[in-house]
Amino acid sequence: MERKYKRVHCITPTQFGKSLTVALAVLTRASTFPEKWAVIAPSTKKAKIIMGYIIDHIFDNEYTAAKFEMNEKESRDRIRRERSKERINFNISKGRLGEVFILSTEGRRTKDVMDALMGFGSPNIILDESSLVDDPQYSAVKRMLGGSKDNFMFEIGNPFRRNHFHRATFDDKYHKIFVDWHKAVAEGRFDMSFIEEMKQESNFGVLYDCKFPDENAMDASGYSNLLLEADIKRANFIAEDIQLFGEIRMGVDVAAGGDNFSVIVLKGDNGAKMVFREKTNDTMALVGEILKWKNKFSVKGKNIFIDTVGVGKGVCDRMAEYDGDINKVNVGEKAIVNDKFVNLRAESYWNMAEWIKAGGKLLKSNSWYELLNMKYKIQSDRRVKMISKDELLRDGIVSPDVADALMLTFAKPKTIKYKSYTPPAYVGVSEYEGGDNNIYEL
Repeated sequence: MERKYKRVHCITPTQFGKSLTVALAVLTRASTFPEKWAVIAPSTKKAKIIMGYIIDHIFDNEYTAAKFEMNEKESRDRIRRERSKERINFNISKGRLGEVFILSTEGRRTKDVMDALMGFGSPNIILDESSLVDDPQYSAVKRMLGGSKDNFMFEIGNPFRRNHFHRATFDDKYHKIFVDWHKAVAEGRFDMSFIEEMKQESNFGVLYDCKFPDENAMDASGYSNLLLEADIKRANFIAEDIQLFGEIRMGVDVAAGGDNFSVIVLKGDNGAKMVFREKTNDTMALVGEILKWKNKFSVKGKNIFIDTVGVGKGVCDRMAEYDGDINKVNVGEKAIVNDKFVNLRAESYWNMAEWIKAGGKLLKSNSWYELLNMKYKIQSDRRVKMISKDELLRDGIVSPDVADALMLTFAKPKTIKYKSYTPPAYVGVSEYEGGDNNIYEL
């Protein structure tokens, strides 16, 4: 590996082999020259990928193997098997070492991460998944080069964010290596059937077209709109009503007081409609509404999803007395596809957006435009995170109750069972139930 350029910017499709290629180049340099190399990534787990490749190939030939430093208790097989070292050395000549070590930019507090990074120095840096490193941490990484006039930095990544990694594409100091799926297919790395398949998956533009998000699609905090206004307009069903097909699901978002609404949404395979939206703290009145729509649309208990966080627990517990199969949903729980989504909330919102984009209809209501407030970002671990309610409040946006109710219909079934209990006949109490004339025998 020749350090022909002091700054290198590399974008290729995912799984193209850039991490392995860089690892072999670092191994060659560190075992040949008395240089220090830092491999830095958004997480320790990610940094260990390149280090793991280096360790895998140390013993491929006697040149690198003979220079590798092992202590008395280590063996080649053990080192290969564990691949867990965070620092390795090579004896270049007497008193002269080649060194490779890993660091991460992860941490709860930005200042702590920056302080930790600036405590190190390295004239050579490999920054993996550069776009997933926030700008403040990135500045600390670059300052690590300051102790050496002869320095080198190689940035690798997929173009998830329009941050420092995007700015570098316009910086003449950087040598650019760019490969998209067209070049990858021409080289025989991928075949077209695979590319056509992946075009149906999320983030194809980033991972295979290798394009940064549109400028107006991401805010200063790195969030992008989950849905666009055109998506909502296209989904709005203008007729008086919409006939729902398939097994109907019900999502219930329970108001926490103030300006919040309790909302009930029904969703079939083809569409969804909001059937209840009121400011109410009356648990029994809301239970009555749930029972009314449950019976009217023959919604099974296993298809009722109630937000159980906070005040929702009372509604959920009361409903479970009538139907022990209801779903008690805590959207902060682990997602089904845990390596892609931060939690169940992110996964459910993502699936909801995919359904709308695929043609799902919404019975016309201006309340659906709440969905435009829902944004997501790709975290440093490459998982999807939704904007939190606290973050929305800081922007002056009240709780997205309608959006949340629709999102709940995409939550995974998590059935809770209660001991067998037969409640008395429920007498309707709200104006929507007709008072004493509306009795549910359950």
